[in-house]
Amino acid sequence: MIVTFVSQCEKNALKKTRRVLDSFANRIGDNTWQTIITMEGLKAVKKLLRQTASKSTAVSCHWIRTRRRSELMWVVGNRDRFNSEGVVPVNRTQKTILDNYKESDWKYLPLIQSLTALSALFHDWGKSTKLFQEKLKTSTKKGDPIRHEWISCMLLHAFIAQNKNAEEQWLKSLALGEIDEESLKKSVQNTDKQVLKNLPNSAKLIMWLIVSHHRLPSSSSVKKEIRKDWLGVETNSIDDALEYITQSWGYENRYDEEEYQKRLKQCFEFPHGLLSRSLKWTKELKKWSNRLLGSLHLLEEAMNDGSYRVVLHHARLALMLGDHYYSSRDADIAW
Repeated sequence: MIVTFVSQCEKNALKKTRRVLDSFANRIGDNTWQTIITMEGLKAVKKLLRQTASKSTAVSCHWIRTRRRSELMWVVGNRDRFNSEGVVPVNRTQKTILDNYKESDWKYLPLIQSLTALSALFHDWGKSTKLFQEKLKTSTKKGDPIRHEWISCMLLHAFIAQNKNAEEQWLKSLALGEIDEESLKKSVQNTDKQVLKNLPNSAKLIMWLIVSHHRLPSSSSVKKEIRKDWLGVETNSIDDALEYITQSWGYENRYDEEEYQKRLKQCFEFPHGLLSRSLKWTKELKKWSNRLLGSLHLLEEAMNDGSYRVVLHHARLALMLGDHYYSSRDADIAW
């Protein structure tokens, strides 16, 4: 068999491999050898090269099968000096992985980012209530009459209603920082219990992320006489699902009606405001509202082809992971 050896060795490895290959083959270039050899002889060459190999060693062996075709037999040393066919690369290009994702697989990445960020900014809005703030001081484990994620949705629903449930209008108001806290405090108590219904598309997805960032809605606690009206009914879209979900789907602690009514009022008292007093919070709110406004064309496409389900899946994963990570850190006094 006729074989060709190609060396891409450096430093002392070049001298060592030349000494071995010169003993078995004819040098036909500075770093190329060729000879007729048996399979046993080829094994001996490979064994000797391995014995002297170092990080700077790189030798390939090619079997000349025909006039037009050769076959890579093996490589001793650094395989990165050759491609899969034993060819030495002479040019290379470089591109960041992030750019590749943006141009190909991550079409909806801007939409996922903006939905996740806005959901993160609003998901704990409901913790600004008097009841929850006092609970932090006493470290009690007693559940609130209404869970904080549902109150967050009630506040956001009230804000969106003030902006006529219009897709761009409510986001533009956020981008401008136009949040009337006093008006929200008054209107939130009159918000319909089905706060997830009749919303613009962007709000639907954000509301779903907020309401599900701890637990998925569960109908197990809903009264049987109410549940029978929709039990077994198919939900083929997010609108169908949000049609039925109310506060009673696991977002209230109503085991004792008297206790529930007694503490309910404090769920709608906000002694320290509604976060819009925070410059850092409003700055991020303006930033990501503008980002979502710029991604509304992606949102429309996702809603039309059903890919919003995948968008929500990734956004919810990012929101929950970020929530756990941030909660594990020390208090941020910059707020």
